[in-house]
Formats: sequence, structure tokens, C-alpha cells
Amino acid sequence: MPYSGPQIVSPAAGDTPIWNYGYIPSLGLCIVGVITFLLVACPHLWLFVTKLGTRSVHGLFFFATLIEALGYGARLSSHNHPFSRLSFLLGIALVQIATILVSASLYKAIQRGIKYTPNGRALSPMRPRSLITLFVILDVVWVLMQIAGQYFYAGAEGAKITGDTPTFATGTSTLIYLAGNVLQAITIIIVSVFVWIILRRSVRLLANPEPSLQYPNLRPLLIQILASLGLFFVRLVVRIAQGAQGPYEYAATHEWVFGLFEYLVSTPTPYLSTIYLVLNKTQPILLILILWAARPLWKFLFPFGHRHGEGAHTRDDVPTLVSEGAPTAIDSGEISTEVKV
Repeated sequence: MPYSGPQIVSPAAGDTPIWNYGYIPSLGLCIVGVITFLLVACPHLWLFVTKLGTRSVHGLFFFATLIEALGYGARLSSHNHPFSRLSFLLGIALVQIATILVSASLYKAIQRGIKYTPNGRALSPMRPRSLITLFVILDVVWVLMQIAGQYFYAGAEGAKITGDTPTFATGTSTLIYLAGNVLQAITIIIVSVFVWIILRRSVRLLANPEPSLQYPNLRPLLIQILASLGLFFVRLVVRIAQGAQGPYEYAATHEWVFGLFEYLVSTPTPYLSTIYLVLNKTQPILLILILWAARPLWKFLFPFGHRHGEGAHTRDDVPTLVSEGAPTAIDSGEISTEVKV
């Protein structure tokens, strides 16, 4: 079904002839979204400043929350100016760019877990740095496709009213949008398989640990990463369902559908409408950010206390065994063997 909302045949400069979202973004969603993400940014900022060895992960989470807040600020502008082209583009672009930082944080958490595991390189099917580089580049491409598809579709619908020639037809724009979401979902599945392989291999590695070495809580870390990837995947499934039906169809313009898909419950109570607007737009990403703020990376990497750099693998509570033939403190004269009466 094509767009059927309010129209302006001759829009002003910088405006479009239609509501780009298909509806006016909720004022409650925008305000609560901005405040919520700014609040979640605070613990990630503290972890970024204070915890060495995990700064890259929580730094990415911190900037993701800021960009999400800016995205909802752009939606707030669209609430006041529903025909604004720039507000619409910033709204869909910033929220999507933030997801790149979230997924990059999860990839980086995998790399940090392997780095701080003695002999951890043998656990990964590919080099951790290569994993980060490859999948971040893929996520950037897929997200750009999603932004372009959504923006071009709105432009094509507006062109039907003004009589202009669109950059891409509505069908092509929908395919671009769907392809970006489907390919990103496939990427998440591949990364999840890699994490599962690392998890299975870690069982054998941690079965006979070296007593003098400090091992991270790798299995709980990998399980938390898998849970985060699962939340991310749910979000993509909802977006695929929305794109498959059409950007201005029922699933895209009735927000309770998102609540049903993401929380498996729905309610017709009008007093909870604002809550549902927040949940169905932010729930997976917001839950990931809250999860990593409540269970930060350093607690997995340094179970015997926060340590970073040289000697981070060595435990202080277990004496290091002296290898046969190695000089001791007595041999070097640092400790006297003379007995005083």
C-alpha cells in the first residue's frame, strides 16, 4: 500500500511532500529516548575513564549511546517538523550508525577475551583483529544500504506527488533496505557461530589450567556476547518484517506491532502507549547497553582484580614454580644461608 497520509503538493525548500516516517514521531518517545540513552552513557563513560584494558569496548558503547541520543533528538525535530527532509535523514542515520558502534563493541569484546586468555589465539577460527576489521566493514556497508533504502523509498513516494523523477523506484528502494537488513542478520549469525566455536574450544583449554596463570571468566563472557548478539538479531528480524510488508504498511505505521515482536506481549491500554513507544524502538539496543554497564568487561577479564599490561596473566596468590637449573635467590647471594647463634 502506498503512502496515504497528509500531503503537500508544493513543499517548501528542505521539506518533502509527505510525512517521511508515515506518522509523526511520538513526543514521549523522543524525550524519554534522549534521557534514557544519556543516563546509560554515564556508567560507560566511567568505565572508559577508569578501567584500563577495556577502554576500547566501553568507549564504543559510550559513543553509541551519545549517537542514539542525538538520533532521538532528530526524531524530536521531526515531531515538530514532520515534513523536514534533514530531520528525517538525521533521525534514521544516527540511530543506525549507533548500531555499528554497538556491534563493533561486541566484536572487540571477543578480541579482548581471547587476548587475556593464555594460549587464547588457538581458540579463534580466525585472527581476532581480522574478525573485527572484516565484520565492522560489512556492518558499515549493510547499515548504509538500510539508510539509503529507507531514504530513497520516502523520496520515491514523495516524487509521486510532486511529479519529480525519483533516484530509485519504490521497489528498488525496498530491496536495498531489505538486503541491508538480511545481510546484516547473516553477518550476526556468522559471528555467533564463531563465538560458539570459541566457547566449545575453551572447554578443552580450561579443563587443565596452569595454576600460576590468571584465566579470565571466558565462558560467562562469551555467553553474554551471544545473548547480546541474539538481542541484536531480534531487532533485525523486526526490521526485515517491516520492510517485507512495506515502509508505509501496517507493521511500519502501527507501533504496537514492534512491542509484540520484541516483548511478545501487547496491551490496548492507552496509558501505556508512551512506554510501548520507548520499548519497541529502543529495547534491543538499550538492553545491550544496560547489560554491559551492569556486567562490564573488566569483571570477566580480571577475576582476581583489575590488572593490565605485562604480567596480567600471572596470579599473585600462587607462587611461581622455579624450573630445574634456574638460578635462585640463594644461589645469587640475595639471601644469606649463614645461621646466627
